[in-house]
Amino acid sequence: MFRLAGYELWKIWGGRSFRLSVCVLLLLNLFLLWYGNLPGEDTPPLAAYKAFGRETAGMTQEEKGEYLLVLKETMDGVLFVQEVLGLRGFSGEMGETLAEQAMEEKPGVFEAYYELYQSGEYCRLTDSLWREHALIEELYGEWSKVTGYGDYLRSVQERRGTLSAIGIFGGGEENSFSARNIQKSAGDYEHLTGSRVRWMPSKALSGAMESIWTDLFLLVSVFSFVGRQTMEEKEKGLFYIIRATKNGLVPGILGKFAALGIYCIAAVALLYGVNFGFYEWNVGFRDWDAALQSVAPYMESSLEITVWQYILLSLFTKAFVMFGFGAVLTALSIRAERIFLPYLAGIGICGGSYILYTTIPAASGGVLFKYLNLMGMLKTESLYGAYLNFNLFGQPVSRTAVIWTAVLGLAGCAAAAGVLLFVRGGHLEFRPGILRRKRFFRPHSCLLRHEGYKIMVMNRAGVVLLFFAVLAGYREWNHSYGLSVWEEYYQDMMLRLEGEMTQEKEALILAEQDRYEEAFALIQRIEEMISAGVLDQETGENMKSELSAVTAFYPSFCRVLQQYERIRTEGGAFVYDTGYRYLLGCMNEEDLINLLLFSCGIILAFGNGIAMEDRNGSWALLSATRIGKRRILACKTALCVTASAAVPPVAFVCRAVRLSGIYPLHGLTASIRSIPIWQDFWADLPVWGFCALYLLSQAAALILVTLAVLLLSWRRRDAVPAYFFGALIFAVPLVLKILGFSFAGYFSVYPLYSWPGVL
Repeated sequence: MFRLAGYELWKIWGGRSFRLSVCVLLLLNLFLLWYGNLPGEDTPPLAAYKAFGRETAGMTQEEKGEYLLVLKETMDGVLFVQEVLGLRGFSGEMGETLAEQAMEEKPGVFEAYYELYQSGEYCRLTDSLWREHALIEELYGEWSKVTGYGDYLRSVQERRGTLSAIGIFGGGEENSFSARNIQKSAGDYEHLTGSRVRWMPSKALSGAMESIWTDLFLLVSVFSFVGRQTMEEKEKGLFYIIRATKNGLVPGILGKFAALGIYCIAAVALLYGVNFGFYEWNVGFRDWDAALQSVAPYMESSLEITVWQYILLSLFTKAFVMFGFGAVLTALSIRAERIFLPYLAGIGICGGSYILYTTIPAASGGVLFKYLNLMGMLKTESLYGAYLNFNLFGQPVSRTAVIWTAVLGLAGCAAAAGVLLFVRGGHLEFRPGILRRKRFFRPHSCLLRHEGYKIMVMNRAGVVLLFFAVLAGYREWNHSYGLSVWEEYYQDMMLRLEGEMTQEKEALILAEQDRYEEAFALIQRIEEMISAGVLDQETGENMKSELSAVTAFYPSFCRVLQQYERIRTEGGAFVYDTGYRYLLGCMNEEDLINLLLFSCGIILAFGNGIAMEDRNGSWALLSATRIGKRRILACKTALCVTASAAVPPVAFVCRAVRLSGIYPLHGLTASIRSIPIWQDFWADLPVWGFCALYLLSQAAALILVTLAVLLLSWRRRDAVPAYFFGALIFAVPLVLKILGFSFAGYFSVYPLYSWPGVL
């Protein structure tokens, strides 16, 4: 049987296409890990966690706690300074009154942290206030939770003591499920102590073990393996030959199941090995031998295991669940009469599991069905990192025991059913399905339609492009934008001034300018009085800090003055421009990331666009037809170019909708020269026309990528070299630019794709 298992494995792994598909899954998994951890406005980068690890290396637990407390107090003080400045930024006495009330509630805090706030030196681990705040809050919250582990254990035992006291006084509830659950919980936690609990940040472990994309790729890989091992053989009628050999019955099917089990272990090791390699490189694992409860999200675990033991146990569990799923698919493949039924059943199992897991509340009576499915079984962070008992006929039963019983039963029954069905031999080939008899597509009725079907459907280019377009749109839709106090001030001013110049608007600007000039003059007088000895240093600094809170918004007012001066000399209208600067790629690198996504999508989608005819030598035949090679190439090019040009609006529309709720996008009919950053633009276009030109340039950039990829596909006559050289030419420079090598962007189509930000 083991020799047959080795043969079955080599039969599939020996195929170049299968090895290539596994490599693609590994690269996609790595790419999505990187993509999912890109920093946002209030999301710290992975490098910040690594920097924190370097800062705390060699510290004791007490020293780490003191260090975090200092960071927490500093960040709270800096945020308080920003809050006071924001209140003072509102015109009128109300803002000043609210600011004074806030300072009275926390005396001395504003003065203690004002200079630090002005210097910006509070950012020790990240490069922005909000990222620093998010990081410190996350780490401080985890540290606080883990340091209270002893109190958590005591509270579990105290609940049992309270229940016993109620029973003594005739409470009558000691036989209820809640009472039994409390008793069982206390017993399960009784052996635990906090001796090996050493707090560590959870980012690396939870990020590596809780990737939904990795689990999805595991499912896809099992689909692919079973499809090649069982479905293809059955479709080709090879089951008749296999059964006629010496070891063709029971040893043969057992060899297939053994090969499936070995593959599941290898697939889990490869995919999660990529995860651990990624997080080890970008974050770092600090203490493999600490108790699992050292990681805050897993503090409720009742298992006395270490971090590395949890990892091994989780990976083994995932591999066994994958084997059970693959065994079910194998049994269905042997029994099914039509080839699409096993795929349909597998997709139904995955979809049904997702619906059950995401829709059933954790505190509902149907919690058993929430976890007793494929997705619930793969969530090992909940299985081993949390604690839950199911209510089975009034008795508390461990979730771990129930799920393992279900997994073992599922895998055993599916494997036994597969063996029995194969030995009986009732369904040894697929019958022609209904879909084969009805032709929804006529291959030669229209050349354009025929080539579109080959490239978009048979070659799956449409699915690939759709995936990357949805990925970019999803990222834009979920991107968080924050308003600083300076931006709130600028937004308030510009929305009041929006439109053509009027006397009332001019009076508002001049009054605000007088307020700032008066504040600067008073600061200068105070400095002169301090120099002359009329005021002591401390009193003078306190008076200056109140005025500095007003002048802190002067840079934002200068942006208003810039538009005012231009309108007064050249005419035009006031336009609130921050939203358009984000929309057109001038405020962040979202365009760079989107271009990388779209370029990867185009390379994968069209790298085989022309080479697909070279694989079976079809060009010699097609060149001799009445239509000829040139028209076929023209149709392929037109289809690919059109599909590529349709991709950029997806991300643009998602970004525009997301931005409009934070930064209103008004003034679409105003001249683009009304926005200061583009006041010298060569054409006097309306704002909407400028946005249309921006979209056209993005489409043109992707068309250039598409044409180059098709040229590589034609010249290299193989998809793999086209993928490689396409990535080298169009993806690598963008990755280098993201990593900080700014010059690399000029060796790509990025200047054309995001030219408003380059101007």
